[in-house]
Amino acid sequence: MELKKLLNLAEKFISILIIIVACILFSISIYALLSSIVLADAITNDLIFQLTNHFLQSALLFIIGLEIALTLVKHSFVNVIELLIFAMVRKILLASESSLDVVLVVLSIIALILVRNYIKKETLESLLRES
Repeated sequence: MELKKLLNLAEKFISILIIIVACILFSISIYALLSSIVLADAITNDLIFQLTNHFLQSALLFIIGLEIALTLVKHSFVNVIELLIFAMVRKILLASESSLDVVLVVLSIIALILVRNYIKKETLESLLRES
């Protein structure tokens, strides 16, 4: 029993550490993004595209970091599925190379959303049966 408490404490510590590091890195990334805008000579369409891409990459990595911390604390299949969905969204937005790649990721996201909704529905029904 003592080992289980120690492991839970370690998971919470790692989760807090992940959240702190994610917040610091996201803040640094936003600062770099804003300084790029201020220091730019002219704002072109290419610069806007690059800055938007950089922001999306940073924001999605921040969200993935928070989801990892939440998964460590809560131990839920729904959290794992949401983590996978965010990782796939990041891949499709930032690193999709072919149409087949995009279609496969979209189908995978749809499948994960259906599984997540099924798990939530089953959990709700089991809670209602217990009460």
